[in-house]
Amino acid sequence: MCVKETLVLSPSFLILMESVASISLYSGPRPEETVTYKDWVTGCDNVRNCAAVALEVEPSGTDGRTDHLEIMIEQPLARHLGPSVVVKLPFSVAPHPHLRLFVDQNEVKIPTPVDQLIKIEGAAARKLIGQMLKGKWALLLDVEGKTVARASLSGLTASLLRVDEQQGKVGTPSALVRPGKRVPFDDLPGYSVSLTRPAKSLRPPAMLSATAIAGLRANDQCTTDIDAPATHQIVRLDSDNSMAIMPRRCGNGAYNLYSNILIINGFGEVRPATFDYDNGITGDGPSNVLVNVAWDDNKRVLEGFTRHRGIGDCGRVDRYIWSGTKFMLSEQLVMPECRMAFDRIRTWKVDVVDR
Repeated sequence: MCVKETLVLSPSFLILMESVASISLYSGPRPEETVTYKDWVTGCDNVRNCAAVALEVEPSGTDGRTDHLEIMIEQPLARHLGPSVVVKLPFSVAPHPHLRLFVDQNEVKIPTPVDQLIKIEGAAARKLIGQMLKGKWALLLDVEGKTVARASLSGLTASLLRVDEQQGKVGTPSALVRPGKRVPFDDLPGYSVSLTRPAKSLRPPAMLSATAIAGLRANDQCTTDIDAPATHQIVRLDSDNSMAIMPRRCGNGAYNLYSNILIINGFGEVRPATFDYDNGITGDGPSNVLVNVAWDDNKRVLEGFTRHRGIGDCGRVDRYIWSGTKFMLSEQLVMPECRMAFDRIRTWKVDVVDR
């Protein structure tokens, strides 16, 4: 009841208390949606840090086999940070200080590429975005003046307007599409989540006998069309629990390899791992099956990467931390469109605190 009494103090404080309430009543991850506008896709995470990514268009008769120019615009929620623009050179184009970037017929001053990337920040990024909003194409020219890559700017305005709306910046000085003199709200949209996990243990991971491993493999119900056997991996999660990554022997795709995630407790008992997020793999709710699994021992993060096609330009990356009892979604990166955009848009992010 004290919350209701506090909420009447001011509209801005109302927003703050609603955010606090949503965190205290945290019941699981809620990744945000991405939206596609013609040749751009945009999205935000739960904190309302947002991004927009250029998508490939079909070659026309005038430009032949011109490569797609990958462009990602990121706009943090915090007003003092400002946007950034990252241009990724195609692998067919070597980094060179004399590469030139144009928006239609207007040249844009750019820094020297580093590791196939041209990164523009601050006032220069805001100026470039303003030019792009008025243009039709972003063009990369080589040292001979030949167009070697391009990106359509159709849909960029709608994408960045959605960013302004999601961040509550429409009509304020920091808006990208519709700036104005409106005073920004003191409290910002979105919400943050902090998750805790057990301290890292230096104990070696649990051991499973060959008989136990054979039994676990038999549980995958693979009787025919068994793929070449893959090596399992066991890692230590905390002082009491270890994780076994058991690749499935059948049912794999050409570029999606499935694994069962198992937990081994201090008594050597094995159970399927529990996840707080339904990755949609089984169609029956959250399961212990992940695809294209990777474990980062330094960051202590379990990752699954669902590819929508073999080259990996579309799909979803789900990252999890171990809470002590289950795996919890800590980050999600998405690219819904199979149009040569290898950057992912973050739709969920939490802060991780070690106990």
